[in-house]
Amino acid sequence: MEFVVHSYCLKGARQEPLLPPVSLTPTASTLTVAELIRLTVAEQIAALSVQHWLAHVSMREVLDRQYLSERDILRQASEGAVIMPQACAPADLDVGVEVERALRGFESRAFRVLHNGVMLQRLDETIELSPPSTLAFIRLVPLLGG
Repeated sequence: MEFVVHSYCLKGARQEPLLPPVSLTPTASTLTVAELIRLTVAEQIAALSVQHWLAHVSMREVLDRQYLSERDILRQASEGAVIMPQACAPADLDVGVEVERALRGFESRAFRVLHNGVMLQRLDETIELSPPSTLAFIRLVPLLGG
């Protein structure tokens, strides 16, 4: 079964998407909150990596096409072909490190996890996933002035 996890940031009365929604296909229908966080963070990193890589490559191609110097074009032509520079890959994130940050963030109440509208309290708490389970990660942002 596939489940979608939505991530939001609550700023006062406003609710804004924080990260793109991600789809999970857990191997079991019963998970702990820690397992849910691990799966979600890994999928979020994968989704963000693709999104940012595509944006980076697109920007690099446009800039290289626009600003490839005449000298570079002539030099490359003398070598047989004019080739646009290839964009380099952005640095990889360490999924394990990011999962640990997320687990600490949950424990310190920096964000909450809701399953079918119920706020989960502990990393070892188990949840039963079944359609139409709704899952949300909510980032809490304190109001100015306390």
